[in-house]
Amino acid sequence: MIEKERKYPIRLLMYEALMERILPNHPKFPLIESDYKAWRAGYRGELQTDYRLSFLPEKGFHIFRDLRLLDEKWHFQIDTLILTLRYILLIETKAYSGTLFFDKHSEQMIQTKHGQEKSYDNPINQVRMQAWHLKRWLQNHKFSVPPIYHLVVISNSSTIIKVSDRSLNNLIVKGDVLLSRVHEIDDRTSNPTFTDKEAKKLSRSLVKNHSPHHPDILKQYSLTPDDLQKGVQCPACLSYGMHREKWFWRCAVCEHKSKTAHRKTVKDFFLLINPAIKNKMCREFCIGISSKTASDLLISLNLPFTGTTHGRIYHMPPDIETFFDSAKK
Repeated sequence: MIEKERKYPIRLLMYEALMERILPNHPKFPLIESDYKAWRAGYRGELQTDYRLSFLPEKGFHIFRDLRLLDEKWHFQIDTLILTLRYILLIETKAYSGTLFFDKHSEQMIQTKHGQEKSYDNPINQVRMQAWHLKRWLQNHKFSVPPIYHLVVISNSSTIIKVSDRSLNNLIVKGDVLLSRVHEIDDRTSNPTFTDKEAKKLSRSLVKNHSPHHPDILKQYSLTPDDLQKGVQCPACLSYGMHREKWFWRCAVCEHKSKTAHRKTVKDFFLLINPAIKNKMCREFCIGISSKTASDLLISLNLPFTGTTHGRIYHMPPDIETFFDSAKK
């Protein structure tokens, strides 16, 4: 049973908005694009893991995807968590390509690709730390602690895996053998920790305590709003700086007219600048509109808000992609 679905990552939405908005020929664009491709490959690998786990029986397996919890003062994020009455399994998916060498003694993962070697943090240690945090989280929330197993899944089918110790083969698997490894763990764990009622209570608590992350992508690359192209983007020719007329936007470049072009501009603001927007911020980012027009546009979006009319602050909706993309263009 899927208890928490995997949504399109907000970080990828941020990258996509940033690559569109960043000033032309900006020196950091190649790095941003490279990082975006790596994150996108990681997401696709997670979707492959989701597909393979979809063949597990619905009964008895509670699956949580992209779960982020607070352990005292530290957040920890789990790609995939499987809860049963007898154990919990944590799965960390990686989309690395080339040849991967896992060294048990140095606890390094070394990638060889195109004749070059590169060292990464060992994902085994990463998922072990997740298990440590989860154990504390369960204890602090007054739940029993079952056996907690963990696996690292390499989603890229062409990747070659090498290990310094055969024991690591129990922790690192290719995607095509993931399901059989889950069944192995399931077969060897017999004593229940939870009743059905307790498992359902824990499931509700995990979902309730999920804490979505909103990274500051401009800060990550030492950028400021001055590095971005401002203005409403034309959906036809993709130029910036559409002019607001009485009931619609008009592009000065191609003369295209749109009633809803500001929706993407406000969405970009939430993703890149701030998850909250005021009238003045809207005017500064959309460029060339009056205070009344900014107010009318923000009200028309039906965003969640706090404050009175003059001091009203509009907030980013929880599911930003669905919220903004649901409108007719």
